[in-house]
Amino acid sequence: MSCRLLMIIILLCSIPPVAAGQDGEKPRDQQLDELRREVIQLRQEIAGLRTQLPLGDSTQSGELDQLEERLERRAEQLENKIDAVSRSVAPIAFNPKMVTAVNFAARSDNKEVIDPSPNQSVISNRPFLRTVEVELSSAVDPYASAFAVISLENQANKDFGIDAEEAYGLIKRLPVLESAPLGLKMKIGKYRASIGVDNKIHIHDLPWTTRPLIVSRYLGTDHGEFFESGFNPVGVDFDFYLPNPFPGTTFEMNADVVRAGDIAISNASLATSTLSPVAVRQPAYIGHLNLSKDWSNVHLLNIGASIYDEEGDYATRAYGVDLTYKWAPAEERESHSIVAGGEALMIDHINDALDRIHPYGWFGYLQYQTSYWLYLGARYDWIEESGDAGVVTRNIGLYASYYTTEFLRFRFGYEHRQSDIASQDNLNTIIFDLNLVFGSHPTEPYWVNR
Repeated sequence: MSCRLLMIIILLCSIPPVAAGQDGEKPRDQQLDELRREVIQLRQEIAGLRTQLPLGDSTQSGELDQLEERLERRAEQLENKIDAVSRSVAPIAFNPKMVTAVNFAARSDNKEVIDPSPNQSVISNRPFLRTVEVELSSAVDPYASAFAVISLENQANKDFGIDAEEAYGLIKRLPVLESAPLGLKMKIGKYRASIGVDNKIHIHDLPWTTRPLIVSRYLGTDHGEFFESGFNPVGVDFDFYLPNPFPGTTFEMNADVVRAGDIAISNASLATSTLSPVAVRQPAYIGHLNLSKDWSNVHLLNIGASIYDEEGDYATRAYGVDLTYKWAPAEERESHSIVAGGEALMIDHINDALDRIHPYGWFGYLQYQTSYWLYLGARYDWIEESGDAGVVTRNIGLYASYYTTEFLRFRFGYEHRQSDIASQDNLNTIIFDLNLVFGSHPTEPYWVNR
């Protein structure tokens, strides 16, 4: 009998305290479960010994009472400590991840450049703090995450404006079904729409010094094409996978229902529109299909198709295609790569003269990574102006990007423009771009291998 009591004492004394969680330790929930199992086992041992005690053996019974009392005190101490540790860790776990990106750019031009936005400000031969973006993301519960991008944007008239560039909830699985059919994810709020590839990327992640013209002219810009551009509507986006049409491919679809009238090509947003008020039927619809194929983790090909549809008395539609190819051999993945691609958009809408026109535009680009730090590239833009399909603008850009790390980038760019618009014809621009990122930086875009 005394041997078994000795074993219980040894087991009781060997129960470890719960630490605050160091490297290599088991998760706290697992530690708590194991300790509770040990406590239950000891209680069962004590109960078994009591049944074997001779009647009237007060000495052994008193020893068991003392052990049981010590056991209860020890269990209470463990529960209190684990509860305190959980309370101290929980606020940290639910704090959002935060990353800040600062983009500074200075330009030098051979002629005066007037910002095409309603501000009509001179932007040539000036430095600008183009944007400061604060990205916040956090898990909300097992079903959803939240994401927001708050930007401080430099406008052409030297003022700064604060804007919620993106702010949405991401539903990762449906609470009712407790699953995500076809890998379904839903964005609800304000986000960069899936029209092509470039529109979804923030300005600090671009591989170029400026946006392609089809994005700034067709999709929208708040303060002129030198600054942040693109289409970020309010609505809901359904992102899901379709059955693969070819072996080894991934087939993905985005289907959106958004507020109509916010895209630049819509008559509802034309500053010079004589159609006042413009009848716009709510809502508008966006669709994007993307087919991707990977060969031996060396070659990656993405092919996409987009559509925007806005109904009403003055219907507006856009049809787009995009292509991206990346080569990055495994043995040289950190030092050499090639990325090439392009996008095209065709517009079908009614201009201010009530004529139905079909302007279109496209851009193509090529980038070569010469070393771990240096990227060289070129981009060519060709576009018909959305208000007059007979007016054409062409732009060729060259750039060199130097990364010390993924958090610091220096870029020099040169652009030459030819246009049927006299003020833009034979414009030569040199741009210096500095990008700083600090915080919990997310994965780099597809053209960066680090």
